[in-house]
Amino acid sequence: MLLISPPALQAPILTPPPAERSQAPLSLDLQGALSRARSENAMLRAAKARIDERRGLITSTRADALPQLTLVGDFTRMRDVSMLNSSFAELAPAIGLPVSSLVSTRSLYTTQANLTQPLFYWGKLGTAVDIALMGEQEASLAYTTSELDVLHGVAKAYLGVLAAQAEQEVIESRRRTAEQFVSDVKARLEAQTATELDRLRAESELLAVIPEALQAEAQVKRALEVLNGQLGLEPKTPLALAGLGLPEAAAKPQGAERSELAQLKQQEAMYRANDKIIKSDLRPKFDLSASYGYQAGKSDNLFKEPYDTWKVSLTMKFPVFDGLRSSGKRAQNTAQLEQVKQLRVDRERSVAIEQSTADRELEKAIALNEAARRAHDATAEALRMSRESFDQGLITSLDLLQAERAERQAESQRRRAELGLWSARFDQRRSLGLPPLTLTNFWSRP
Repeated sequence: MLLISPPALQAPILTPPPAERSQAPLSLDLQGALSRARSENAMLRAAKARIDERRGLITSTRADALPQLTLVGDFTRMRDVSMLNSSFAELAPAIGLPVSSLVSTRSLYTTQANLTQPLFYWGKLGTAVDIALMGEQEASLAYTTSELDVLHGVAKAYLGVLAAQAEQEVIESRRRTAEQFVSDVKARLEAQTATELDRLRAESELLAVIPEALQAEAQVKRALEVLNGQLGLEPKTPLALAGLGLPEAAAKPQGAERSELAQLKQQEAMYRANDKIIKSDLRPKFDLSASYGYQAGKSDNLFKEPYDTWKVSLTMKFPVFDGLRSSGKRAQNTAQLEQVKQLRVDRERSVAIEQSTADRELEKAIALNEAARRAHDATAEALRMSRESFDQGLITSLDLLQAERAERQAESQRRRAELGLWSARFDQRRSLGLPPLTLTNFWSRP
């Protein structure tokens, strides 16, 4: 009897495109992936630029408290008729002066240095500098938050790739076993030691695993694209990731102050300082201004006496009524301060819940990992005994196939449990305000 398996049962030959075949995969371990993300991730670069922006704001704010020196060079040609409206213009004809001589065109050449210096602003300028410094600290805390989010996102994406690859390996193993089972049944069918029903069962098992293999392959590609995006790489960049093994048993790490909470506290301090600036706008201010230079009708007389001119003035400005603008600013600032306070209180509660949840999930992950490991050991022993029984002719090949499928499923659950333990550890460290890994590797290699 000649049996031809349908095309779906034939293993497809996957030939990568020439571009993918020529590009060597980039080898990374988790520490290397985190280091690359720290330097190449677009979100972290944007957060660094925000810190630079705040530093520039400090410089510009300090400039308001420093002397401002300006050099002026001016040429003016004018015809001033104001003398015609004076009493002297009425007397000019009586003394023989033509009226037109009083409004002749004149040229003025001016070179001058102007200096302005704020003297006393009730602490407004110093407080503005303090707020700018606090703004830099707030941006630095925001960067820390972004960095932790990105690093933990990379760690989770790394685990996602390993989980998808592990699932694909298990499914491919099931597929190879099913193909071997189909081949064995066909050989036994030709030898008339198997039935048509055995062939149909074998083919149905293979047909059932093929869609799972295609889906697993798509999941691996998707997971790699996500990780490449976090690392600042092209989505199609091939990666060769190192395994993690089992994490070492360790005590709960000592947490740090969450950068999100510190950032909100810094914002509260900024709003309180801003209230001082608003109050200073309602008080008198003192400025010093001075100028020195030369002004002459002919350029040859510049920089000569007595054409030098100077002026020194001390000015006080006392705001009397600003249309309630300052009152509105204070009300707005008070409302914003209250918003930040409530956000901080809510965030503190969320952090407490996050930490307790992470601790419980870690305990559950440890228990699940232990259970999955024992289950895998049991199914592996059952597979060994099934193979011995099959060799002795005590069970059928279908029974052996089911034992192998159970072992593959247990292997998949064991790997997922290991990666779930890593994920739970990462979640616990994130809840404590820590990066996924310390400066030294804290995992044990397989």
